[in-house]
Amino acid sequence: MFNFDSKSSAAADTEDNDISELMALAARLSPISDLNEANRQTICKSATIVNVNRSTALAANKEHRWLTYISEGQVEVRNAKDKEDTQVVEANTSRATQPVLKEFTQHHSIATKTTATLVRFGQELFDILLKEQQKNATKAHDVRVYEKDNVVFDSIVEAFENRTVNLSCQSGVNQKIAALITRGSTGIPELSLALAADPALTAHTMHEANKLAAGETTQTMRGAITRLGVESVNQLALKIPAEQKWQPSNPAIEQHMAGYQRRTTLTAAICKVLAKSVPHLTDERAHLIGLMADIGELMVISHANKHADQFNDAESLLGASRNLREAVGSWLLGAWGFNENFIEAAESARDFYRNHTGEITYADLVTAALLTIESELPEEENKSVPSVVNLLLPRKLQQAGIDLQNPQYILEQAAAELNELQHLMQQ
Repeated sequence: MFNFDSKSSAAADTEDNDISELMALAARLSPISDLNEANRQTICKSATIVNVNRSTALAANKEHRWLTYISEGQVEVRNAKDKEDTQVVEANTSRATQPVLKEFTQHHSIATKTTATLVRFGQELFDILLKEQQKNATKAHDVRVYEKDNVVFDSIVEAFENRTVNLSCQSGVNQKIAALITRGSTGIPELSLALAADPALTAHTMHEANKLAAGETTQTMRGAITRLGVESVNQLALKIPAEQKWQPSNPAIEQHMAGYQRRTTLTAAICKVLAKSVPHLTDERAHLIGLMADIGELMVISHANKHADQFNDAESLLGASRNLREAVGSWLLGAWGFNENFIEAAESARDFYRNHTGEITYADLVTAALLTIESELPEEENKSVPSVVNLLLPRKLQQAGIDLQNPQYILEQAAAELNELQHLMQQ
């Protein structure tokens, strides 16, 4: 199963090429699966594999430092004080997803009749990671909201409570997707590009894929298609736009939606372009994260559309979008099983003055895209996006060869990406 030292009773530290397999295992184990992906990767890097000979006994009171699981073979959990209290734990069973030892008394032990392989995760490290994760999961958003904002927020909360969260697709996207699928010669690369053209269709498709993940998330549209199957994705691609068709209730809402779609599509294209200059980031993943970064705004627009009498001017809808998009966007992405990279971009990409230390992240690319768009194609007179000359991010990106003070060049490259999509959808 894993490529480790096969010597009896030897523990081998994990190697880089084994982490992906160990991560897949960890995502199925309780309580290890309670950790998010980044923390699971951390604990997997320090995990050890123990190959145990037949007729070996491991005392429970010496195993308390670890969460130990059976990955191959079988073991017996024995209680020396009660001979009838013996339990067989076999790999690849539901019991194997739980720690082998649930009690750590001096009377309990792990015993083998045949050879077996155990996986150990540090108990103390797990406790630290989980505590930190729970602390970080509670975030306070200090936002001044107004009566109209509360109308939208209450509507969104109700949708979450009733499990009726839906996102509106662009007008005409169902016809374009239908035409593409009907041609019958569309491969996964073309289908993934087409599905990722619309934020709502992307979010719904990724959500369906994540529901099959058993703790693992997908971060690319190709990954979602592979997980769901091409036929199922084709059905979703026809069903979702037809059911979630956008119908604006007044001109102000229609205009705001059009602006949102333009900005989001361009943000995604720019992120894809910029990622090509950053070796540890992928352009396909960057495209999706850029597309999803303002997904909260799409929710705000959709729910404002239900209360159109209170949002018949551009200013009120703009204010509600600014106040709510980050909070409800991260809420949606978390509830729909999106990876931490997506959630981080939704939460922090518009924090333009944040501390940009460490490696370039996908959230940094989204921030760069928003700065580029605002510098060349501002949406409003009262700008909420600062100039790049006042920020630290441009200096960080410059090290990767990305010059935010040449936005026209970036936009030209993004236009080439958009032309490829437009050509695909109009064939």
